[in-house]
Amino acid sequence: MYKVFIDNSVIQFLDSSEEVPLKGYDLVVNSFQFELSKLLDQFDFIASKVCLLVVYDDFELVFNQVFHAYEFMDAAGGIVKCNQRYLFIERHGMWDIPKGKLDANEQPWEAAVREIEEECGIQGPTIDRLLGVTFHTYSYMGRLTIKKNWWYALNYSGSMEVFPQEEESITQAIWIEKSEWNLIQSNTYDSIQEVLRMAEEW
Repeated sequence: MYKVFIDNSVIQFLDSSEEVPLKGYDLVVNSFQFELSKLLDQFDFIASKVCLLVVYDDFELVFNQVFHAYEFMDAAGGIVKCNQRYLFIERHGMWDIPKGKLDANEQPWEAAVREIEEECGIQGPTIDRLLGVTFHTYSYMGRLTIKKNWWYALNYSGSMEVFPQEEESITQAIWIEKSEWNLIQSNTYDSIQEVLRMAEEW
């Protein structure tokens, strides 16, 4: 199942071969029976917390129909673990996970390592595994944009001294134990909450 976070709301995409849940959604849409290009016009995603389910046979086709008016951007980042502590950043007054846009011809895992090094000032974190992928929308330079984020779990054994990248509006970077993740959860984005759930067993 894929999820797209739109402000306070979420659209989930479910393969038609899977069992469709009967509860928990404001609307369940079968991609064969609905004009998907108009789906986003049906709800005020900012003012209310809407949860939609779109059932698909061809994810890429259906996804592009729903978000036809959006520009696509690829990004990657991850949660770094060192001595049972985990690295998080604060940006624009919200807790976040270091991440950033892929450069030309760059693979997601390469971008994740580079962005973490740049945004936190550490060197040499190594990929443990892919946690998962999320999507979220926002406005970038006046253009509607949907960002696909690859999220990784990374290990690190170097110095825990950090240097937040101020030019990226990062005000602090901290190492905390998993028992303290409630600090992050109390002031972060829904998409980051999703990544934290992905990393619960790590």
